[in-house]
Amino acid sequence: MVLTLINISFGIGEFFSTTFLILIILSFCAYIYRISKYEKYKKSKYAILCLSIILTLHIVVFPFLYTLMLKSNPASFEFKTAIHDSRKRVVLNEWLDDSKDISYEIKYLENIKYSNYSILNKSLKELKQLTFTNSSIIHSDFNFSIPHRNNDLMATIYIFDKKGLLKKKLYKGGNQIGLDSMKFGSVINEDINYLKNELDYYKVKKAELDKNNFWTYATLLPFSISSIFTGNMSPLTPMANIFYTFHYIIIYFIGIGVFLHFLIINLELIIRNRKS
Repeated sequence: MVLTLINISFGIGEFFSTTFLILIILSFCAYIYRISKYEKYKKSKYAILCLSIILTLHIVVFPFLYTLMLKSNPASFEFKTAIHDSRKRVVLNEWLDDSKDISYEIKYLENIKYSNYSILNKSLKELKQLTFTNSSIIHSDFNFSIPHRNNDLMATIYIFDKKGLLKKKLYKGGNQIGLDSMKFGSVINEDINYLKNELDYYKVKKAELDKNNFWTYATLLPFSISSIFTGNMSPLTPMANIFYTFHYIIIYFIGIGVFLHFLIINLELIIRNRKS
């Protein structure tokens, strides 16, 4: 299941944020389960236990399954038009902002590369001294990235314009020997290739967005929780219908049982208080 989520998610960032959110919710459910073991809650033991089960199923298990269904088939559920369009617009705007910045960064680094072609083969050690080109002033500096560890250094390459204004910083980690011999052009090329990979990732994300594949566990959770009262989302495929129906049969039965249990206890207390 975890491998499936990694493969069909937009990226590793979503995987970790989803995992973190699920762990927080499960911790809360586990806390409620522990409360059911306390002696002072002995009379409500099974009701509290059922409450922890309801929360786990309703807030974690089923929303997670619905997210997987939507990622594999965006037509698994139908959402109210306003909700669907609003969420898609938010994701599209995020995509436009992020991808535009990456394209700009790639273009800027390529301009630095071409305008400073004469020093691309210079090592970072040589650039410790101020180096002047037709368009820039280049300088490199070395610092320990982790204190008291001689093998962990961070090289910072400063790129100034002809007026001495800092325009860009490049970073590269490694050991002393590797950083001293590393070429200025290699640092720029690595950054460009990394950003191009990021841009490819956003192209894949855009393709998924065009297929209406933009739901994540975190964004789906409020609608999954409230759909029992609002009808914000409705199952369309047979598999979605099966899970959705099973979901709410469980919630209704356990929920009504928990409600009646607490109601009976409160009624008993009221009756006792009146008799006394």
